[in-house]
Order: sequence, then C-alpha cells, then structure tokens
Amino acid sequence: MKRIYPFIAFLFISYFSFAQYENFDLSKYKLPEIKRHQLDFNFSFNNSNYKYAYDETSDRSDFKLDNDLRLDYSYYRNTSRVQSDGWGSLSTEMTLDREKYEDKEKVKNDHYNFRTDAGFQKRIYPKKDDKWFLLWSTDLYLGNSLDRDQDFLDYNNNLIEKTRSRYLSFRPKLSVGGGFGRIEQTSDAMRSIYIIEDLYKKDKLNRLPDEDELIVIANRVAELRNQRFFDARLRHIYEMESLDSLLNTMDLVSDNDIGYFTSLNDMWSYGHETRNSGTRLQAKVGGQLDYLFVKEKTETDDYDNSRIIVEDDNNDYNENLQFILALDSYKPIGLKWQRYLLVHLNAYKTFNDERAVDFNTYSGSISYGYDWFFNTRTYASFGVDGHYSRYDYDEEETNRYDSNSFYTGISGSLNYYFSPRLRASLRVSSSYTWNQNENSSYNKHTRFFSTASLNYAIF
Repeated sequence: MKRIYPFIAFLFISYFSFAQYENFDLSKYKLPEIKRHQLDFNFSFNNSNYKYAYDETSDRSDFKLDNDLRLDYSYYRNTSRVQSDGWGSLSTEMTLDREKYEDKEKVKNDHYNFRTDAGFQKRIYPKKDDKWFLLWSTDLYLGNSLDRDQDFLDYNNNLIEKTRSRYLSFRPKLSVGGGFGRIEQTSDAMRSIYIIEDLYKKDKLNRLPDEDELIVIANRVAELRNQRFFDARLRHIYEMESLDSLLNTMDLVSDNDIGYFTSLNDMWSYGHETRNSGTRLQAKVGGQLDYLFVKEKTETDDYDNSRIIVEDDNNDYNENLQFILALDSYKPIGLKWQRYLLVHLNAYKTFNDERAVDFNTYSGSISYGYDWFFNTRTYASFGVDGHYSRYDYDEEETNRYDSNSFYTGISGSLNYYFSPRLRASLRVSSSYTWNQNENSSYNKHTRFFSTASLNYAIF
C-alpha cells in the first residue's frame, strides 16, 4: 500500500501543475522584438552500380552517381509593426550516368547544375496594434545547367551521337499587396510552460509564477533561442546560465542541485516544433519575367566516316502575372493541441513569346488538421487536404490541351525524439487523384503509402 502513495502524489502534482496554466491563452501571447539568422549546410551522395548477364547478347552494366550540395540561409524579424522573412539558397548538382555493353560505353548522360534562389517578404502594420498591413515581396532565381549525352546509333559500327546542351534561366519577380490579421509564433511561450511544469513536478520551485511572470520567462526564452552563436557548446552554456539567472532573480528557485539543472537542460533541448496562433487574410498581385537561353550542339557520325555537326541557339522570353488570395489560421486548443486551416487561391496569366501559346492557370488548395504536442519529445499531426487546378490555353494547338485535375488526401504522422539530434518519424497517408486531359495516361489514381524514417542532425 505504501508504494502507491508516491504514485498518487505524482499524479496529483502533475494534474495540479497542469491545471495552473490550463486557462493560459496562448493566442494572447505576443512575440517580443527578435531577429533571427540561420545558415544550414546540406550534402547528399547517391551511387548505384548494376550488372546484367544475357545468354545471347552482350553483357550490360549500369553506373549512376548523384551528388547534391546546398547552402541555405533564412532570416526572420518580428516587431510590433513589422514581420519580415528572407531566404537564400546556393546549390550544385552533379549526375553521372553510364551504360556499357561489354567494354563499350553505349550511353553516357552527364548533368551539371548550379542555381541560386533568394527572396524577401515584408509585412508592415502602419499603426501599432492594428491588424491591417501592407505587403511586398521579391524573388530572384538564377540557374545554369549543362547536359552531355552520348548514344550509339549503330553499336556494331561504332556510330555515336553526342549532344551538348546548356541552359541559363533568369527569373525575377516582384509582388505587392495587403491584408488583415496577424500570426504570432507561440513556441517560446509553450516552452516556458514546459520548463515550469517539469520543475514543479520535481519539487524544484519555491512557487508557481503568475501569468505576467510566465510572459517574462517566455520573452527571455524567445531572446535566447534567436541569438547567433558559431559554437554550439558555448551557446548552450550561455542559454542555461541565462535561464538559471532569471529564475533565481524572480525568486522561483533556490535549490540549484543536479536534479534542477538536469530538468532545465532536458526541457530546453527538446521540442523544437513551431507553434503559431492567429488568423491572417492577405491578397497580392505580382509580375514575373522568365528568360531561358539554350545552346545545343549535336555531333553525329555517318557511315562514310564523316561527322555532322548541328548547332542551335534558342532564347525564350515569357511574362507572368499572378494573383494570390490566402487565408492562414492557427488556433491553440488548450496547451497540447493546435488546429490549422490553410486556404489558398491562385490565378496565373502567362504571355509566351511568338513560338508558344498564351495560357491561364487557376488553382485552389485547402488543408485542415490538428497537431498534438504530447510533450517535448513526442508530437503528432493529422489532417486532410485537397487541391484543384486548371490549365486553359488561349488557342487550340497540337499537343496542347485544356486540362483539369483534382487531388484529395488524408495523412497522419507521429514523431519521437530519442535524443535532441535523433528523431524517429512514422507517416501514413492516402490520396485520390482525378485528371481530365486528352493527353493523360490515366484519369483516376488512388494511392496509399507509409514511411518510417530516422533523422540525425549533425550540427
């Protein structure tokens, strides 16, 4: 009987501590003035090698190598009158594809690509605490790719065709608009509650802070999580020292033993999922220019041992007008749940150069679901979504058809952190797609799939 008392006490303390903040409205939390920069490095390597043996024909072997290298930068700023975010990406890709019959390279396809993509978006609220805002954004894409292809026209006579193609793409874009509403990040307020709850359960607090004090802790959490450090170890030390100093200054703790610091470190290291609150309706109109410069060179062997060389240069220029209407809504439900609703409507008008037909694109999408944040280590998501699109050509032309497509799906995911860097994920989804297109190979398509993955963050 005595063994059950500590268990009952633990349940009582857990419930009582949660009850202290169950009426805390995350939707009323306002993120303090912050500025965040983040730089990520990504690298992937894929290799495959196959060999096939045939009874009557030459043996065949395939070799493929893919390398991707990417550098991503993101920026976020939040004040009472400005919300802005920026991004930039530099990436290179290399693909080597070889196919051999015995000792001869029958096929050789090489692809090299370099691209940079950058953008910036800014919402300006003219009056403090007013939810009307003006919006402008800009994007710039620059891509340069090279393809080298080789194929045998006649394997026995060693007749080869080689093609070299270079593509240069340049796409600037500018959009302006406005809207009503504001979405705030509430992750830091939730993290402060996690910290206080865990310390209270372990009897490491002198008292529970009131809501005003909880806001002070949340603001300090936001400031710490958005500071830049090049040394992750020094950053973690600084964060722990700053939190400890704040809690002691507020006279919330006095027993700074190993249990206190272990709890503080555990609540701080886990639970990096973004939580939001608020509803925003915005509309914007933009223009984009598409430039594509293509240079192709083809060398073909003939049976009289001569070589035919054909060179071609093509320049494509398109203008695009775009209108976007978007409704984004996030609603905290208690402390553990979050509901989201995303509705986006798009209309594009593309003016091609004299070699192609102008066309219109209309699309709409809706997503609705719930996120469940059980604790800092475990979270889940469940939702449904749908998407409709239509392509409408201004004139009839061979191989160009008006089309409609519709997609709807349902999905769920469960994520668990074994350590701050190692996360396991399970995702299950089902979808239905319908196409109305004279040139489509199928009209209806149903799909069900599940994935399980492990993700390890090196840095």
